[in-house]
Amino acid sequence: MTPAKNEDRAAVRATISGILLPVVFPSLDHALPVLWERARPLPIRAAHRDFIRICIGPGGGDGIARGGLWNVTLYVGELTSWTTHPITITTRRP
Repeated sequence: MTPAKNEDRAAVRATISGILLPVVFPSLDHALPVLWERARPLPIRAAHRDFIRICIGPGGGDGIARGGLWNVTLYVGELTSWTTHPITITTRRP
């Protein structure tokens, strides 16, 4: 008897440093909305907001390689006073 198909799906571990502790999701499609909901209300510079929206926003993931490791730094705050929050997404076979 063959095991369930769950072994064919990659688990996704995602975090936003200082904003979202590492969480394991069943897929990238599950992780992206959570990341976006955490990033969306933050005071992100306009140009950077567009980039983040393309990568993790609604219907996003277009800017993310769908395998391995993906990192980007989220810059929160004003031009002269901001903090950095790395977003890290890793996929792996369970």
